[in-house]
Amino acid sequence: MLLLLHWFWLVLVLYLTNPGEVEAQFPRPCTTPEARKDRTCCPLFNGSICGSSLGRGVCVKLPQIHPSRPVDYRVGWHRYFFNSACMCLGNYDGFDCSQCLPGFRGPQCEEPHVIERKEITDMTDSERETFLSSLHQAKQSHSSRYMILSSNDTTVEGNYEFHNSTVYDVYVWMHDYAAKTIPVQDIHSAHQGPAFVFWHRLFLLFIEREIRELTGNQDFYIPYWDWTRTDHCNICTNKYLGAVGKYGRIHNASLFSNWTITCLFRRDASIICDPSNENDPKYLIRNPGRDTRYKTLPTTKDVEDTLAIPDYDTPPYDKTSNNSFRNTLEGYKSPDDPRHSKTSMHKLAHHYLLGTVTQEFTAANDPLSLVLHSFLDKIFEDWFKDHPNATYPDSDEVTPAQRAKAFMAPFFPLRTNDYFWNKPIQDLGYSYREHSLPHSGAGSRPAR
Repeated sequence: MLLLLHWFWLVLVLYLTNPGEVEAQFPRPCTTPEARKDRTCCPLFNGSICGSSLGRGVCVKLPQIHPSRPVDYRVGWHRYFFNSACMCLGNYDGFDCSQCLPGFRGPQCEEPHVIERKEITDMTDSERETFLSSLHQAKQSHSSRYMILSSNDTTVEGNYEFHNSTVYDVYVWMHDYAAKTIPVQDIHSAHQGPAFVFWHRLFLLFIEREIRELTGNQDFYIPYWDWTRTDHCNICTNKYLGAVGKYGRIHNASLFSNWTITCLFRRDASIICDPSNENDPKYLIRNPGRDTRYKTLPTTKDVEDTLAIPDYDTPPYDKTSNNSFRNTLEGYKSPDDPRHSKTSMHKLAHHYLLGTVTQEFTAANDPLSLVLHSFLDKIFEDWFKDHPNATYPDSDEVTPAQRAKAFMAPFFPLRTNDYFWNKPIQDLGYSYREHSLPHSGAGSRPAR
């Protein structure tokens, strides 16, 4: 018995520290009545549970978390759905261990695979067309792997439904799920705290890999948009992510002109993904530079000043934190004096675009959010490499949803907020190529 208990806890520790499970809920095989009744998410792969006959993984018990009061699926959310899930071994990955870890490929997941993310305007014509057409395919293609959840009131246990979704809209749903505050507690899972950059890093890895699965193109990647090199949205053209047409709609010559919004914006935090737009579709809107409060994009100097901030995060570890690299990058403090509140960096870029991408709850619907956040990830990686001794905040002042060992919602299997700390991005299967044209000086950028 002692040997059995020792084995169980060893497996559990390996499960929680294994870098493999970069996934999101809800895997389609785990939404069946049988799986929900058994509270088990251990699908078959190649005829055996979690591919166990091939040595890919095993089904293990998940750690139990005390339920929140009032009930909310995003607080200890896995507790409301599953007690067991697959633990993948070695370089295997996925909810059924059928995939490879980011950074590996091949039938046995033994071949290293690292892709270089370019700045979007540095892509060749062929690379750009492949990127845009792959996004459009993901928006149009039914996801065979995942379903999304909606709830009219997350404070009522069991008040939820699963829905079919496209591959891209699963990604949209994840952001909507994590972006809203949790009722009563005013807690954010993905913003306004130290988990901000890590949550979005995992977010990009997820959609990148799902599009690779869909298209069969293992070299697909999310480029970054360096908005310091322009005084306007230079990728708001039909060559890139769509020109702005009448009333802010995307121009009808663009692939993205008929993209509709999923998970409509509702201020009620207890509503998850209102899918009621089927009979009255809402389309993407952009009005870059039209808001008189946010008429410019962040500059090169803003980035340099942000990179010069020595501390990753500071008390009280929220949007009021002073002298915090994370909070300045997120956009709540002035880069040149991070003690003073100012809309900057990430938030300024979102607000400048004025439209679907401006609201946290709907932002992911616009593909501009992908390339915008890829640049933020690059900036963070540049800072990270220069601060090898930095640490994730270990403090009770951090909101419970974003503490180091709390699990990032809604990623499944479980991933702690500090999981990526000190993990080089090359180990995650990607790197960044610098822009082909060097900056001519701090704060400078080409004229419009």
